[in-house]
Amino acid sequence: MNRRQQWVTAWLIMILTWVLVLPSSQTSVTALAEGRPLVQLDLSGRGFDLRTESLRASSMFEIGTGISLQELRAEDQKLLEQKRLGRRAEELSIPRNLLTSRSIHLAQAAKQVQEQSRLRVAREAERFIGTPYVWGGTTPQGFDCSGFTQYVYRVNGVEVPRNSYDQFAVGESVPKQELQPGDLVFFSTYAPGPSHLGIYVGEGKFVHALNDKTGVITSTLEEQYYHSRFIGAKRVI
Repeated sequence: MNRRQQWVTAWLIMILTWVLVLPSSQTSVTALAEGRPLVQLDLSGRGFDLRTESLRASSMFEIGTGISLQELRAEDQKLLEQKRLGRRAEELSIPRNLLTSRSIHLAQAAKQVQEQSRLRVAREAERFIGTPYVWGGTTPQGFDCSGFTQYVYRVNGVEVPRNSYDQFAVGESVPKQELQPGDLVFFSTYAPGPSHLGIYVGEGKFVHALNDKTGVITSTLEEQYYHSRFIGAKRVI
C-alpha cells in the first residue's frame, strides 16, 4: 500500500486500541484539576497512565504499518512542501509565458520594420527612374549601376560597398523565388561575375542604371537577357 493508505490504516488501529482500552462502562477520574497524575481506572481497578497507553498505541501503529509516526509526519511535510513548490512553479510560469509572448511580438515588430525599410528602398529606387547614366557616378546628377544602389541605400540609412563585386559579398543570399522589394539582384554582363546589379521592386521587376543611352530604367527578371545572366540576390536589410 502507499503512504497515505498506511497512514489511514495506522489511525484505524489507534482508534480500535483506545476503544479496547477504554470500555464504555469504565469510571474515569481525570486528575488534571486536582494536580494528580493523568491516570484512569477501568472496571478491574487496574490503573493505566494515558501517556504510557499513548506510547503503546504508537508502537502498535508502527507494528501494524511498518512505519513510525515520525516518518509519517515527515512524509506529510514532504508532500506539503511539494505542493508549495508546485504552486510556486505555476506562479513562475506566468511571467515566463508573458516573456515568451513579448519576445514573439518583438520579433514580429522587428520583421515588420525590416519589411518597411526594404519597401522604402524600392520606392526610392523608382523615384530615380530617368536619371542619367554616368560611369563612376554616385549622385542624382548621374549614376552607374553600383553608384545607384549605394546611393539609394545610403539615403535610407544603410551603407553598402562602392562596387558591384563588393556588394555581392555582403548581406544574406536570397533564392530568386523569395525576392522581396529592396533586395539587390546581380547579373554577369560585360565581365565575368557580378558585373551589374539593380534593386528589386516587386512583381518580377528591378530598377538599375543600365547605360548612357537609357539611364536608370525598370527591367524584368524574365527578360531573356537578364534571365540568362542572373547569378544571385542579396538582402542587406
